[in-house]
Amino acid sequence: MRILELFCGIGGLAAATSGTDARVACAMDHDPAVLATYRCNHPGHQAVRVDLSRVSNWELATHGADLWWLSPPCQPYTVRGNQLDLDDHRAASLRRILEILERLPAGKLPASLALENVPGFLDSQARQRLVAVLAERGYDLREQLLRPTSLGVPMRRERYYLAASLTPLRPLPDLAEPPPAKPLADYLDRSLCDHAPAELLVPGEALARFGPGLMVLDPDDPAACASCFAASYGKTLMHSGAYLRCRQGVRHFAPGEIARLLGLPSGFSFPPGLALRRQWHQLGNSLSVDAVRAVLAILPAPHRLTGANEGGFRLPEPRRSLPCRG
Repeated sequence: MRILELFCGIGGLAAATSGTDARVACAMDHDPAVLATYRCNHPGHQAVRVDLSRVSNWELATHGADLWWLSPPCQPYTVRGNQLDLDDHRAASLRRILEILERLPAGKLPASLALENVPGFLDSQARQRLVAVLAERGYDLREQLLRPTSLGVPMRRERYYLAASLTPLRPLPDLAEPPPAKPLADYLDRSLCDHAPAELLVPGEALARFGPGLMVLDPDDPAACASCFAASYGKTLMHSGAYLRCRQGVRHFAPGEIARLLGLPSGFSFPPGLALRRQWHQLGNSLSVDAVRAVLAILPAPHRLTGANEGGFRLPEPRRSLPCRG
């Protein structure tokens, strides 16, 4: 399976397909900083800087990809943003891709397409137009709000996912009874709980002011579950993610710990010299690798992954989206 990875970020989709028979034909993003991180971890992939609000039909269709994966900017749909939806300038890239999907000859359409965004996307005009375009072009669709906790990961990072295919999608496993979550401690660097560097510690004056509103977890609590880590983690304290008790007080999660919760591989790294705040920012904009695998698992053969630890993806429930803090 050849994949076109649009809005590739630091490579969550690439990580999800590692070790499978899938191949990323091309990864595209407009941000040179995240492309540097992508290339650091996937040196064999073609990762190029592209303004997707101005991308051409040819630039997308020329790769002959079986699957287009999209993770467009979420700011137009977040509960903390202005919720301008398609009128937001950051939605221009998604609008452009929808225009291309409307106009591509049938023989040039990707066999499958998948998209990830924040829960607020479910109630957006952007989602309405996306679903309308895909249905008009003959795609079979599935949509769902999915959390890593449904896949046994102790992190509540709810996201909207859509999977679409020109041939019928696979029967969907039921995740109504999720597997038991692994202990949060399995994802932590224990040495940081004993002695955290100053840059990870939450200052005492900030704790005195904001402490009651923070989610502070006990590393040894078997029921501890992290909240959604936002791109603002490390910049703002409130509603940006969870924190940990440590011998010196309260600390931030280290980037490596968040990367493990996201399912990124053990060898994942950032370019040398990238500031801590920028590492948090890039992780906050990334994907849950486990959730991506669950979405890709419902694609029909021959465009389904083989060799991956396949998860499940269930039919949407009759409910509205839940707010996701951060």
